[in-house]
Amino acid sequence: MQRIKLVKPFPSWFVKRTAVTLHSTSSQQPLLKTRPSDQPAFKIHTAPQRAQARCIHNTSRVMAPIPISDIPTLADLYFSQTLHPSHDTLPNATSKYNAQISLIRTDITTLATDAIVNAANDSLLGGGGVDGAIHRAAGPNLLRDCRRLNGCDTGFAKITDAHRLPCKKVIHAVGPIYDSASARRAGGHEKLLASCYTRSLDLADGSGCRSIAFSALSTGVYGYPSGEAAETAMKAVKGWLEEDEGRAGRMERVVFCSFLEKDERAYERLIPRFFPPASAEKAGEDVKATEGASSDEQSSAAEKEDGDVPVLPDVPTKEPTEDLQPDGQPEAKKAKREEGTETKESL
Repeated sequence: MQRIKLVKPFPSWFVKRTAVTLHSTSSQQPLLKTRPSDQPAFKIHTAPQRAQARCIHNTSRVMAPIPISDIPTLADLYFSQTLHPSHDTLPNATSKYNAQISLIRTDITTLATDAIVNAANDSLLGGGGVDGAIHRAAGPNLLRDCRRLNGCDTGFAKITDAHRLPCKKVIHAVGPIYDSASARRAGGHEKLLASCYTRSLDLADGSGCRSIAFSALSTGVYGYPSGEAAETAMKAVKGWLEEDEGRAGRMERVVFCSFLEKDERAYERLIPRFFPPASAEKAGEDVKATEGASSDEQSSAAEKEDGDVPVLPDVPTKEPTEDLQPDGQPEAKKAKREEGTETKESL
């Protein structure tokens, strides 16, 4: 047991209404701290408590911001063979946006995109997981801004400044709790989750943002399966880009950012179905064109090809013969020789 040494407070003529806090230390050197006398006069902190206090007050390790140029696009990931073509590509799949869409697994608070999307709760006052990490990294002013927003309904999103984050804006999207009664009343959790993505894109575009990074909305404590959430996210983003080519051109980069491996694996498995590599898309179009041709078109094409081939003579059924003249020479050869003789005489 460690011994605790009691030390008399500072002289009363220096400090009024003081009390002493004693800390247990291995060196037996007490640490004195003055506090108002209406609070507990003695409080002994053990070593584990002091370590916990240091963890609470110590800021998290600061990571270098990741610029947009360092975030790989789908085209980059196909080139490096991080992503592979899918065998069940969707009929409406496109590679048109492969240079605009990115996938990365990292801490979203390090991304230097114009906007990041926070997986917020309906109070917008912070929570656990990604939500808590964003609030801690942004600092107390983010919470101050969120208090002014008076919460947010499920399926909607609101935007604030990013403060200490390397991005410019934070969009707080409230995803649905998977298969909850409230989600069913609102038309289904898929509809609400898709709305989070499209409304976040609308807010980013309306605020002049040219790049946006999405966290894996609702896949944490809200229980949304990673595969279903990733599929809904890609449907929503793809539909938003295709709906208006003008705003699709303004949004230079859409990043799917995952922190957990399960979310990353879901994106890697499903992205090639929606956004295949350009070579795979071209091959698929050729196959569809062949399969879509009618039987009449195929037969006419075959006939046309047959018409280009020279017609061969029939197979002979008897030995070839030529009419012979009395001198034993074929008639054709004899006529040709006589014609040549006449030509020489004329010369």
